[in-house]
Amino acid sequence: MILSAVIIVALAIYVRHIVYTAGKDRKVDPEQVQRIMRDLDYSHLDRVMNRRRKG
Repeated sequence: MILSAVIIVALAIYVRHIVYTAGKDRKVDPEQVQRIMRDLDYSHLDRVMNRRRKG
């Protein structure tokens, strides 16, 4: 009984979070984008770009 109540409360909180954030765009921080692009490791990019598709 207690476990059921805990699960229901957790699901209610999760659904509330989904409803609250639905339709909102992600915040874009230009400084963070520049930091990620600067610190990104490009050494394995050729392996990703040249990967052959199986099939």
